[in-house]
Amino acid sequence: MGAENISVAYLSTILKKAGHTVQVAFDRALFDDKQYFSVSWLARIFSEKERMIRAIIQAKPDILAMSVFADNYQWCLEVAAQVKKIHPCLTVFGGIHTTTCPEEVILKGQVDFVIVGEGDEALPELLRALETKAPVRDIRNLWLKEDGKVVRNGPRPLLPPSAFPEVDKTVYEKFIPMRDYYLTVTSKGCIAFCSYCSQNFLKNWEKEQQIGPFLREKSVDQVLEELKTMKARYGVRYIDIKNNVLSGNRQWLAEFLERYPQEVGVPFRIMGHPLMFRDRDLAARLKKAGCSHVQIGIESFNPDVREKKLLRHESNAQIVQALDAMEAAGINFSADLIIGLPGETENDLILALKSLVRYRRLIRASIFWLQYLPKVEITKMALREGYISGEDERIINEGKQNNYLSTGSAMESQRKRILKTYHIMFRLLPILPERVLSFLLDRQWHRIFRFIPFQILLIIMVDVWVSFVRNDYYAKWIMGWYLKQINRHLRGKVECLSR
Repeated sequence: MGAENISVAYLSTILKKAGHTVQVAFDRALFDDKQYFSVSWLARIFSEKERMIRAIIQAKPDILAMSVFADNYQWCLEVAAQVKKIHPCLTVFGGIHTTTCPEEVILKGQVDFVIVGEGDEALPELLRALETKAPVRDIRNLWLKEDGKVVRNGPRPLLPPSAFPEVDKTVYEKFIPMRDYYLTVTSKGCIAFCSYCSQNFLKNWEKEQQIGPFLREKSVDQVLEELKTMKARYGVRYIDIKNNVLSGNRQWLAEFLERYPQEVGVPFRIMGHPLMFRDRDLAARLKKAGCSHVQIGIESFNPDVREKKLLRHESNAQIVQALDAMEAAGINFSADLIIGLPGETENDLILALKSLVRYRRLIRASIFWLQYLPKVEITKMALREGYISGEDERIINEGKQNNYLSTGSAMESQRKRILKTYHIMFRLLPILPERVLSFLLDRQWHRIFRFIPFQILLIIMVDVWVSFVRNDYYAKWIMGWYLKQINRHLRGKVECLSR
């Protein structure tokens, strides 16, 4: 829902090679896409979920496979239930949510099979067994129900990067204009262990299972071959490398940044960590290679909160060093910040505003509301310290809380209203002169925003305005894509199934 899913595109390649027919069902989920805009009443107006469900039923699939994370879990359950009411297909749920909460997911009546961990080998093995009527109860990574009991099979070893499949972009051609925006992921795992991220759970789980190394990166040859192929196929003009962090391997980075401009030569966007920039010339090399945007995770300017609550060990000085390096190199960047963190105060948010306002290359201050994810360290910590209750944890595991783009996990309404004030301020930050920001904060005039009705709509309006003023390619692409999808919806020209 809402966006292209690289995992689905990889699984499509694997299944097609095994001789299966694959289609992707796509719900644009406008204004509820879990990645950019979240406005519930607009989402209801532009909903295409029922249209997509009808398309699935008309296609009469043997298997309905869902890639599940916390924010789309309830959507997956509803889609599966409605399809199975009319078309008696089997359902397979996989993804990070089934790996963190398999006990809960397998008990749902609309779920026939659960894949825990990676599905690259388990899913085709399951389909082969179903097709040949062979036993399925011993397939590793697979959970199922048999005679009223749950069968829990153990995990299989992780695939090495050399065995990663090619990505099947054809299943998204009808939905995503690859020429204007090409999404890729070149690794699994992460260099960090942040308490709020699902990778925090996954690293512990994979270590406990002893199934292989957590961080696995494609070779530079593999990455460049994909990008060259897709550039030739689609005429790609912009590439987004959506790894948690581009790479923590200096040798990999050096080779990639040296070869990329000669072999691909398309502007690209990455996600980064402040500690990447301990290598002081990295920013300059990124710029030379064609990097046009770094999305850098800062999360908080309170070092105590960052260290103890988020398990982030960089100092404020190292954060400033990274930002200074990008500013000096002339690379546009967006700064990710989390609001609603335990122990963080209004003064911490004011410090963040004052720390960031001087950077002219800051084109976006990306605000994410704290969302407690299942089984990660910050959720366990919040339970121990009384920030959330056992009932809150049940809601979290059911995927029934607000997502990080809306208002995140449960907190008192007054605090939410205060935090929305700072959300607006951070959105305005890239176009606010430093003296204007200081004037507003010193006189506390910024607090007027907390009394404005429809704060979310104001945030979106400011976001659109700032994105065009600062020429944020990614934000402008999303907004343009939204306008096209709204137009298609109004004209009744929406397609929900790939060919």
